[in-house]
Amino acid sequence: MKSSLQWMEDYVEIDKTRTAQEFADVLTVAGIPVEQVKYWGGDIKNVLTGKITKIVPHPNADKLVICTLNMGDRELTVVTGATNVREGQIVPVAVHSAKLPGGVTIKKSKLRGEVSEGMLCSAHELGLDDSLLLPEERDGIWILPDDMPLGVDAVEATGLRDTVYEFELTPNRADCFSMVGLSREFAVLSRKEAHVPKVRVEEDGAPIAGRLEVSVEDAELCGRYAARLLFNVKVGKSPFWMQQRLRKAGVRPINNVVDVTNYVMIEFGIPLHAYDYDKLAGHKLVARRAGKGEVLKTLDGVERKLTENMLVIADAEKAACVAGVMGGLDSEVTERTTTVVLECASFKGSSIRKTGRTLGLRSEASARFERGLDAEGCVHSLDRAAQILQKTGACQVAAGVIDEYVRPQEIRYINFTAEQVNDFLGTDIAEKEMLSILATLGFKTEVKGEVVTATVPSWRIDCTEMPDIAEEVARIYGYERIESTCPLCGVSEGQEGLPHAVREYISAILNKAGLNETVTFSFMNAGSLRKLRFAEGDSLYRAVPILNPITEEFPLMRTTLLPSLMDVLVRNQAVKNEAVAAYEIATTYHPKSLPVTELPDEETEITGLLWGERHSASWPYTAEKYDFYDVKGIVETVLEAIGITAELRPSAYAPLHPGKAAEYVKDGKILCRFGELHPEAVENYDVTGPVYVFEMYLKNLMPLINLIPNYRKVGKFPALTRDLAIIVPIEARNKDILDIIREKGGSNLEGVHLFDLYAGKQVPRGRKSLAYALVFRSATGTLTDDDIQKPIADILAELETRLGAKLR
Repeated sequence: MKSSLQWMEDYVEIDKTRTAQEFADVLTVAGIPVEQVKYWGGDIKNVLTGKITKIVPHPNADKLVICTLNMGDRELTVVTGATNVREGQIVPVAVHSAKLPGGVTIKKSKLRGEVSEGMLCSAHELGLDDSLLLPEERDGIWILPDDMPLGVDAVEATGLRDTVYEFELTPNRADCFSMVGLSREFAVLSRKEAHVPKVRVEEDGAPIAGRLEVSVEDAELCGRYAARLLFNVKVGKSPFWMQQRLRKAGVRPINNVVDVTNYVMIEFGIPLHAYDYDKLAGHKLVARRAGKGEVLKTLDGVERKLTENMLVIADAEKAACVAGVMGGLDSEVTERTTTVVLECASFKGSSIRKTGRTLGLRSEASARFERGLDAEGCVHSLDRAAQILQKTGACQVAAGVIDEYVRPQEIRYINFTAEQVNDFLGTDIAEKEMLSILATLGFKTEVKGEVVTATVPSWRIDCTEMPDIAEEVARIYGYERIESTCPLCGVSEGQEGLPHAVREYISAILNKAGLNETVTFSFMNAGSLRKLRFAEGDSLYRAVPILNPITEEFPLMRTTLLPSLMDVLVRNQAVKNEAVAAYEIATTYHPKSLPVTELPDEETEITGLLWGERHSASWPYTAEKYDFYDVKGIVETVLEAIGITAELRPSAYAPLHPGKAAEYVKDGKILCRFGELHPEAVENYDVTGPVYVFEMYLKNLMPLINLIPNYRKVGKFPALTRDLAIIVPIEARNKDILDIIREKGGSNLEGVHLFDLYAGKQVPRGRKSLAYALVFRSATGTLTDDDIQKPIADILAELETRLGAKLR
């Protein structure tokens, strides 16, 4: 947002006791940050206005002419090569010793033998950017209005000498994206009074009723739609003063109708749009969602493909405008336009932001709609635009306004006490001073006992609760006047807690395993859960809704990290990466109830994803892809490192492939799940598979964690190893066999592991062969074969009894 101080003086007396930079600092400290102060025309000297009274060809040059200029109290002769100069025009003249931007100095000289006492200036030479000029002003000399006085300082006369503030406003201060909104801040911070322009329209045209029909089909996306009708419109250049004000605000003048809509948008902060009435089919406007496959050619000449979640303003046949973003070319106001429809509406900010991003369009209007508008000001803005056009003799105004206010803006009340505000701020500000500050900002207050009820102005959509009131009081009272104090508390040495230490330890293990840590947004969309095959009604759908999401694509706080990592995979596959090995350790949010009345449960999860090649082909090795045993090995490595042993069993977790999914369980609680992602989920995300994922739940891991290693002495005596190959039913589980071996193996059994599995011709149908290596060792002496015969016999007998096993 750019603000001209010349323009600002229409609304409030500028504080002359401070320099422009000093007052910019005051605004910045008060929460209205000024990014830059620009001094327009400050380095231009001795440029005066002059009228060309005579033009004659240069006797010694075909492309030069000699101009005689009336400078008010004298005449000058200037030689120029400009082709757009004519007798009777008023132009800026840089006379002898004049200084122009960039350090250029003009001196009296001779050109091809003829004396030239100065230079005729273009707008560019006086510091105006070409992007802010009318097409005819970009080349040649700057032709000034016919009523410009002669012999005066051209920089002052054209309004070029000015101070312009460039603000870096935060999105919550939508009210300051206007001259009137900023004037309130200027007034209260300089102890002055702001004056809003008086708006009154003389309705001198036929009634609007019966000539224009307006309706709102989608009240969710369009809360208010108002329109005025202008007759006998004369489209042409806007007044020079308006052009200059628009340029300082960074807006290029176009014609008087369009310029007025931009002028009022900058003045009041509410965008308007103008349509050629005769180009609207059925003389009808309706706010609706775009139809499937609907196309609109916008003002920039580009055909835009619209989607069904975009709001458009349409006539009886087709879309005429992408609501809040850009108008349509077919309904554009041109020099031939004689009847104009002025529109002012209140659109849903998040919808405008999403539409703009989808279409790759952003404008001054859309930037304001995105932040939220004061719907109460729509008709007032319409009247202001009609008033200006009427005063400049550009139109007649039809009687009446069409105003479809389908979703009235809520009036907000905030209750507080002076004690609450002072406790919040650590101040001792009197209630009377608080009320005075709020009154200057437009808040109406009512006091009953100690309780103050503040009625929030319609333009302050950012104020909703007591802390907002406290902030308003503090910034106007002056942050520098609030004493800095340290909180009274016992100071203790900061130490790393066990949960944080465990997270860092697990993160280090995963890094060593070749996985890269990611950090993603804490938001999700319910559609992501459906893509991952979570059934409707699953507890993961009970998520905390975000009141003001950064985008409509992520309206919920996430309840699982899987969607975030799948988004990471999608982006990596899109840029042709050959492999992804990533993990995230982050918080998920689970509300106790909906709507949310208390803080949700925050649980830490460790989620990882593997896809693609474990390592690329590099002689003498071939490329190998990640498989189920990679993800299983990573999970087991983590569990072993944190001292946890648990039962491994098949998992029926919805996102995982049946038969290729497992989970570790301890004391009835699931510690982690892992496996191959279900093919349907892979297809839903439109990625190539297979994809392997794991989820670990820190809440269930923490009570079991043992980061202190178990030490034992190295055995002094040699170990004795025996291999057992047994034939068991095909459904027998390795875990059950291991439990029996450890149970019957006796005190000298040091270890056991499965080293072979076979099912083939030598094994009966319905059975399989499993081979185990058993290691025996004694702490008191060397074992003999006789020492291990009994435990082996006991093992085989128990396996036969319980599982029907036979020694192979």
